[in-house]
Amino acid sequence: MRNRRGFIAAAWWLALAAGLVAGGTAGMAQAADSTTLRIGHFLPVQSLTHSNLFVPLAEGLTAESGGRLEAKVYPGGSLGRNPAAQLQLVLDGVVDLAFLVQSYTPGQFPDNSLMELPLVMSGTREAALVHQRLFERGLLRGYDGVKVLGLGTTSAYGLHLNFPYASIDDLKGRKIRAATGIQSEIIEALGATPVGGIPVTQTAEALSRGVIDGTLLGWESMATFRVTPVTTHHVEIPLGFTPLMVAMNRAKYDALPDDLKAIVDSYSGEWIAERMSANYEIQGEKARKEAIDSGKNNVITLSDAERAQYRAALQPIIDKWVAGHPNGAALMQALDEEKARIEPAGRKG
Repeated sequence: MRNRRGFIAAAWWLALAAGLVAGGTAGMAQAADSTTLRIGHFLPVQSLTHSNLFVPLAEGLTAESGGRLEAKVYPGGSLGRNPAAQLQLVLDGVVDLAFLVQSYTPGQFPDNSLMELPLVMSGTREAALVHQRLFERGLLRGYDGVKVLGLGTTSAYGLHLNFPYASIDDLKGRKIRAATGIQSEIIEALGATPVGGIPVTQTAEALSRGVIDGTLLGWESMATFRVTPVTTHHVEIPLGFTPLMVAMNRAKYDALPDDLKAIVDSYSGEWIAERMSANYEIQGEKARKEAIDSGKNNVITLSDAERAQYRAALQPIIDKWVAGHPNGAALMQALDEEKARIEPAGRKG
């Protein structure tokens, strides 16, 4: 009996080695081929960026690869909470894909300040697609260490104030929160005093305590960080955008076979830029409507003459950037070219 069992076992292994046991080698090959992708971000699970970008990304990669890519999302900073540390987490392989705010790593992306300039772009989708396309043209530096899956921006930064606003002159002498150097220049050009060093998470408290009289912020952040209830007047004018990125560990991507790289590529580029911008537009419009419906907030749409006043005050910032930035003129020309090529949503050529 022992010899018979030994014979059966030996025969089974020979059959398996020859590929004759149904499903055996296929299962082993699939297991050996499977690659886990850890997608980490610091945003709350309730955010649209989680549910309408990262969840479909993970589900799409897993489904289209037949499970050879096992993508899983880790929201809320469960693999690393510090927003400023996300690039390093990708470089170190702690996460395979992550959501990055490029300005949190000063100096790493020296051309992205273009996106922060006032009045050069009007809407979130326009800004996101321009950001993506300038990168694809090889005009943006600092991205060599990672595989860029997609780029985007926040919604446009406007002026959100806790005092009555009737004209640009009402800004003179007021203390306005600034998060970047360009924002400080914008505030100074408008006659106000920039106040730095206030994290967005502490903006509402700073307004309530009178430390500042207003802030530059996108509508979606007004709701997220509960700034709307402590402001009263909101001037809608595009005073710049914050660049954003979804990045992948370069070694992880390079190690994939070509067919899996192609699947990752199909969920990259403008697929991400379009979804990211749509998420911010939806959140921003909801926050804006809530402000209007509250009856306590005055949302101000500027006339052409008023916009011209802002243009006159802010154009020197744009001119200074173009003149002083390496390749500044070429970048601005490329920005204008890409703006002109953007088609309405749903009409890709």
